[in-house]
Amino acid sequence: MLRKMCLALAVATSALAVNASAWADITILVPSGSEGDGLRAAAADYAKLKNTRVEIVQAPYANVFEQGANAGATRSGVFDIILMDDPWIPFFAENGHLEDLTSYFKNAGVEGPDDDFLSKSLAICRNPYNEGPYVCLPYVGNAQMFFYDAAKFKEVGVESPETWDDVLKAAAALTEQGDGRYYGYVFRGGQGNPVVADFMPIFWSYGAKMFNDDRTKVTIDTPEGAEGMKMFMSLRDVSPKGVESYNANEVGTAMAAGTAASSINWPNWVATFEDPSQSRMVGKISYGPIPDGTEPGSSEIGHWTMGIMSAAKNKQEAFDFMLWATSPEQIKISAERGNPPVRRSVFTDPELTQQERFRHYPVLMEAIEASTPRPRHPKWPEIENAFGIELSKAVAGTIAPEEALKNSQAAVEQITGLN
Repeated sequence: MLRKMCLALAVATSALAVNASAWADITILVPSGSEGDGLRAAAADYAKLKNTRVEIVQAPYANVFEQGANAGATRSGVFDIILMDDPWIPFFAENGHLEDLTSYFKNAGVEGPDDDFLSKSLAICRNPYNEGPYVCLPYVGNAQMFFYDAAKFKEVGVESPETWDDVLKAAAALTEQGDGRYYGYVFRGGQGNPVVADFMPIFWSYGAKMFNDDRTKVTIDTPEGAEGMKMFMSLRDVSPKGVESYNANEVGTAMAAGTAASSINWPNWVATFEDPSQSRMVGKISYGPIPDGTEPGSSEIGHWTMGIMSAAKNKQEAFDFMLWATSPEQIKISAERGNPPVRRSVFTDPELTQQERFRHYPVLMEAIEASTPRPRHPKWPEIENAFGIELSKAVAGTIAPEEALKNSQAAVEQITGLN
C-alpha cells in the first residue's frame, strides 16, 4: 500500500511539474522538508521582487532523485533547477543532466563563486570533486556534528568527549545506570542511507575508505574497516533495542526526550532540541565535532546544492535566480528560516551568533571545513543501498560484523566493476 501511495504521489507531482512548466519562467524541483521549504520561501520572495513566475515542485527525497533522473534522461526540460543532495552530483553531472556553469559566470563578469563560501561547500559543487567545472551552487550547509548531554557525560567522568573511546566509556556507564530507561548512545540503523550516514564518520575515523585513492579498488573489508565496525557494534550494544529500524525521527525523539545521551546528527535537529514545545533538553545539549578514532574525526558533508538541468528551457533565468538565492543577504535570510548557511560571513554574523538558537554555528562551520564527502561515484545511490543493507543486518545481529564487511565489499565490487 505504501509503495502504491508513493508511486501515486510521484505521478501526481510529475503531472504538477508538467502543468507548472507550461507557464512558469523558472520551475524548481526540491525535496520535502526544511531544505525545500526554505527555497520555496526564497522563490516566493524572488517572484515578487522580479515580477516573474517561479514554480516550486516539492516531492519526497527519493522521488526528487527519480524525477530529476527521468527529466534528465528524457531531456523533457520540465525542470530548470534541481535542489540536489550532494552525493547525487556525480550521477547527474556524468550522465550529462547538469549544465556546466563556467560560461554563465564569465557572462556575469566573474570566474566563479566568491571566496565567502566555505571551501568544502564549493568543493562538492565541482565535478570531478574540487577539480572540475562548477555544475551547481551550495545552498544548505549540512554537515554532521556530535550531539551529547554534557551534564550526563560529566556525571560519569567524561568532561568533553574527544575520541570514540571517550564516547563509548560514557555511553556504557550511562546505559548501565539507565537500566532500560535511558541510553548512552543512539543511532540510525535503518537500511540504506540512514545506517550508512551514521556509520561513515566512524569508518573514516579509523582510517577506513570505501575506495583507494585512485578509485581503482574497493577497500571496505580491511583491518581499518574492521576497527570502525568494532566501535560501531560496541555503540550498538549501549543503544536502545531495535536501532536497526531507527531513522532520523527515532533518533531525534530520543535525544529531545532525554532518553539518549549522545548521537551523530544533522544541524536541522538543533531547532527541535532548542524548542520547549518539542524538547525536554532545551539548553542542555552540547554540540561538538565528530570524535577521533585512530585518525582525526570527520563529518559527513550533506549539502543541498542547486544545479541547472541541461535540458532546461530557461537557463539564464535559472542562473540569475541561483546567484540571487546564494548571495550573502539571501543565505542569511535562509539561515533565519532554519537552513544552515554555506557562507563564512553568515556563520560569523554577530546578529545571528548572539542568539541561543545559533550557538552551534562555530562548531558547524568547523565541521563543514573538516568534512568528508561520500564517495564521488555516479552509482552512489546503488552503492549506498547495498552497503546499508549489510550494515543494518549486522546491527540487527542477523549476520556477523565480519560478514557484513565481506558482503559489502563483494556487492560494491559488483556494482562498480572493480575488484
